[in-house]
Amino acid sequence: MFKGIGSPRHRRLLMLLSFVVSLGYLTSAIFQRSSSAKFDKVAENFQQFLGEYFYSDDNNVIVEQLVKADSDSLPEAVAEHLKKTGGALMTTSKKQAQSQEFYSNLIRSLYSKKSEIPKLELEKRASDHKSSFWSKKELLSYLAMDHEEVARLQSIHKSVSESLPTKFPKGLYKGTGIVMIGGGRFSWLSLLSIKSMRSFGCKLPVELIIPTSEEYEYDFCEEILPALGGSCVLLQNVLGTEIMKDIPFKGYQYKSLALLASSFDNTLFLDSDNVLVSNPDKMFNSEPFLSKGFVSWPDYWERTTSPYLYEIMGIQVNETVRVNTREWPLPKPEVVTDPEAVPFHELQGAFPELSTESGQILIRKSDHVKTLCLALFYNLFGPEFFYPLISQGADGEGDKDTFVIAAINQDESYYQVHSNIKTFGWVDTGTGNFNGVAMGQRDPTEDYEMFEAIANAQNPNWEEFDKDRAKVFTVHANYPKLDPFLLHKEEKLKNSNGQDFRMYSDVGNFLPYKFDFELVQYKRMKFMLCDLNLSLKYFNEITRAELCQFIESHLEYLLAHPVEFSP
Repeated sequence: MFKGIGSPRHRRLLMLLSFVVSLGYLTSAIFQRSSSAKFDKVAENFQQFLGEYFYSDDNNVIVEQLVKADSDSLPEAVAEHLKKTGGALMTTSKKQAQSQEFYSNLIRSLYSKKSEIPKLELEKRASDHKSSFWSKKELLSYLAMDHEEVARLQSIHKSVSESLPTKFPKGLYKGTGIVMIGGGRFSWLSLLSIKSMRSFGCKLPVELIIPTSEEYEYDFCEEILPALGGSCVLLQNVLGTEIMKDIPFKGYQYKSLALLASSFDNTLFLDSDNVLVSNPDKMFNSEPFLSKGFVSWPDYWERTTSPYLYEIMGIQVNETVRVNTREWPLPKPEVVTDPEAVPFHELQGAFPELSTESGQILIRKSDHVKTLCLALFYNLFGPEFFYPLISQGADGEGDKDTFVIAAINQDESYYQVHSNIKTFGWVDTGTGNFNGVAMGQRDPTEDYEMFEAIANAQNPNWEEFDKDRAKVFTVHANYPKLDPFLLHKEEKLKNSNGQDFRMYSDVGNFLPYKFDFELVQYKRMKFMLCDLNLSLKYFNEITRAELCQFIESHLEYLLAHPVEFSP
């Protein structure tokens, strides 16, 4: 509409003016389909405007950066991806028919073991253990399993492992992109996350996996996401409707399924509540991804995996040799005379410390076929069997360790970041207690460079590894999530004295460049939900006026109480 009219800046100003004039058509039903040519033109302008907004850097300024942008269209890679995928893929293509046959056979084969997999009951929970020392004797005290049952389960695991495919069908995956799970509140959280990654210059296409057809939203999938360089992928179109009917997928299983259902080979999976604070594009073209093809990040806790799982997986742990001190490799293996005096997971053959946090997974799928398929097996029977074996009731129990454990079992390469999680949160002035709300995970390239420099030294000294040096690249805002509806409903922005507070008080001091993280998130909430009135079913339970009053109230508080940055 504005091609050939003045400079890119002038065109954007005209587009902004056009948008303001047209907003009245959109606020009542922002992306309702209409046969009106006039309305179609308004919707087209709105999509263009939305794309401009999402690709602008608004971390410190919104509109000023919007009109300064010089890109007339979505990045070429994104546009090409959208052209190939065609939005939410509500019809079955030839490629989808191929994927349905492959995954239907795989999943049915794995799920056929259901009657042979027992439900485990913990005798106590690892979260109640007060020490950080985990000997074999301690780890064996949480589950009771007899040798015959372990041998039977070992045979099942061996059968599954030997039947795993060694490669994916040709053409099933290609290219590079970011994958998240949508549907319900997760569509909103993903939208906020996509805005953040675009503001830092990320040009990779994004796929949102929609678990069920009931969670598919036309406006969101066909109008909003394509304007942002994203597309919806309906899970049933990849796996097939029959498999979705026959197997009750739920919860943590969707992460495994999302990794398989996405069309990318080089994939960054992000939990929907994970907010990038730097451009992730470079991670695909640098170490450790180039050589390892799979990067994981640590959780807070030591591994609490049952020794029974090693037997079931056919992994030999040499109890006479110690190879690690916590997560650090020893210069030379040490002979162990008393295995009970050494943490079990520092012994040769045991999974190395620490446990894994799977809010972000960077993986090249073509090099990790067995890892992904075996992890799916673990997650299909996770809640009742594998999760109790892997974590034994430790904090954070779920799918988080299944991917690394599968890679180890199948001897497929991976690298786990060693740097500390930076915990973000706030201090309740009423109680004096610190409340963590988000996990800052570190840049893997910076982490790997430090690790390799020390590992290749003549006399490695792991005390020289600065676990707080690598920059934070993402803020996993997982408790509570950046969901204004629930934050309002559950009064999460009031402390024990009933006072307002900053939930992310010090985030900006630890980011690659400083900005008021919480203020920016609430500005985005206001802009998308209140100014643009974007249509999302999740917010139907609350009037938009009430929701926006809550957002604007906290925004006013944040502006009146600016964050203090360190020098």
